Amino acid sequence: MSIYKPCDIRGLADAELSAAMYEAWGRELGRQLDPGAKFVVGGDVRDSTPPFLAALVEGLCRSGLDVVELGLLPTPMIYHAKRRLEADGCAIVTASHNPAAVNGLKWMLRDRPPKPEDVADMQRALNSVGHSSGQGRGESVGPHPNPLPKGEGTTSRTLDVSFDYVAHLQEMFVDSLAAQLHVVLDPMHGCWAEKARRYLHAIFPQCIFSTIRDRADGRFGGLAPDCSRAENLHELCDAVYHQRAHLGVAFDGDGDRLALVDDEGVVFSSEEAVFTLLECLGEELRGEPFVHDLKFSDRVAEFARRVGAEPLAERSGHAFLRARMCETNARFGAEASGHYFFRELAGGDDALYTACRLIAWLAHSGRTLSEVRRGCPEVQMTPDLRVPVDQDEQQEIIEHLGAAWDGFPQIKTDGVRIDTPGGWALVRRSVTEPVLTFRFEGLDWHALDDLVKRFRDTLPEEIGDELWRRYRAAMGANKK
Repeated sequence: MSIYKPCDIRGLADAELSAAMYEAWGRELGRQLDPGAKFVVGGDVRDSTPPFLAALVEGLCRSGLDVVELGLLPTPMIYHAKRRLEADGCAIVTASHNPAAVNGLKWMLRDRPPKPEDVADMQRALNSVGHSSGQGRGESVGPHPNPLPKGEGTTSRTLDVSFDYVAHLQEMFVDSLAAQLHVVLDPMHGCWAEKARRYLHAIFPQCIFSTIRDRADGRFGGLAPDCSRAENLHELCDAVYHQRAHLGVAFDGDGDRLALVDDEGVVFSSEEAVFTLLECLGEELRGEPFVHDLKFSDRVAEFARRVGAEPLAERSGHAFLRARMCETNARFGAEASGHYFFRELAGGDDALYTACRLIAWLAHSGRTLSEVRRGCPEVQMTPDLRVPVDQDEQQEIIEHLGAAWDGFPQIKTDGVRIDTPGGWALVRRSVTEPVLTFRFEGLDWHALDDLVKRFRDTLPEEIGDELWRRYRAAMGANKK
């Protein structure tokens, strides 16, 4: 698959990426800003990040930007630095929750994340200098089409943003200094390792913070640092349960996503987490826009209306939700994989800030997280069911399903979502692997079974059978 995704760049560090490519991408980002514009950069803890980050900085400097190097930090801290320095852009060498062998690039110019056409511009810029995408390490990049006059360019400078970041959070949560909770943190050997515990203790000095997997490791201990997968959180569940902690918090590789475990050692589903955050924000949401992932249960929009918010559905993907946050000046936003967006972060997301909101709320309310979970609306839906389908056939299958269900309301923002009297179905193309992703919700478990069976019967036999097999396997483990 192409390394160029709808809103970022990701590929195998050894086989599909090279330092020369990052240098060219840096020059291209610099070309889109005025000379001398301030630009902040950083990266995650992967073994491949330092040389890629150095090459990116070189390209940005060669374009004449005022480059501020932040080092290897969680993504939210880099966004924080961009806001505080009023920088014109930022770029982060990271592949987020992907395995250590993968790396990539996220960026923002001015106040907006990239759109698919912006990613396409990066690909064209690279090809224009004689480097075809995804050809591996060690290939050279030719002269830039708009090179600087000889001798021009800038020298980067470094900045430690950690003190300002923590002080900013201390100021925001000064009313919760007396909070007394026991929290288990799981950085998954990623960017919050060796940081989250110290920072949170400085914000909530009377809380107890214990940790697991709290050593930064460029290989993430051999596992993908993906906190959205419940199977990756068994160790955190055990730690919370055995330590009798009030909650557990897990972060992904670059530290912008969050997952929750309650005081009984139970992992929160995506819906339970967003129900909890909607309740946490409470009156702050009354009359305010709330941007949510199209993949969420319909119960999420219903719950948002119940607390007085105006729900706005958006296609999956960090950049799409963040852009919608900015367009609507929404108070809060949520993506199914664990990104949570806030107006006070200029529409951005920050897993540590989200954890602070929850800690402060639980301390003030006196409630347990398990009580909150049991009060969440019941949801009858599947997780993402990923069915292998050749890339060349994926759009044809999506169009076939749309035609087969043309008597029902459809939304084609991202793939196709089909609404029926008994529930809804969503099928969309994966941006990371050659699969179609299916997701279903039913009014009850019988309606859900019936909907998936009917979908199976409208698909080519091999794909339909595989969808049914994956559905039965997933619901055998998850159906309550």
